[in-house]
Amino acid sequence: MPGTAGPGDGDPGPGIDALRRRTDGSLYSVVRFDPDDFEVLYVGEETYEMYPTDDAMFEHFERIFDYVGIDFAEKALFTDVLFSGSGSVQYMTTCLDSVKVVRLYAGSTGVFLGVDPAEPVPPLVDVVETHLF
Repeated sequence: MPGTAGPGDGDPGPGIDALRRRTDGSLYSVVRFDPDDFEVLYVGEETYEMYPTDDAMFEHFERIFDYVGIDFAEKALFTDVLFSGSGSVQYMTTCLDSVKVVRLYAGSTGVFLGVDPAEPVPPLVDVVETHLF
């Protein structure tokens, strides 16, 4: 899957700035995606330090976003099969020991957030909906 890198430590823009102000812990990464592509909007210093090179980090992001179709299929499963008539899927969260991954959706566009596992999700949803969609 193709992808493009955005400003990791340059001017973050108002959306990233608002997310950084809203998080209590680390904001590891922010990536906008759709079924065909992804764009890295922000990578925190802690994330950069996890990889030996920028290329290694970008290759890992490509592996992650190769599976974006699963998210869109799961969204459809919830809205079309399991809970039809309940509205759309606003976001999905996966909490691991070291990171919480939040995927937010507006139609066929998504925003991926990597945050601290203890981070509350609803305030982040508000920021993404206001600034990144």
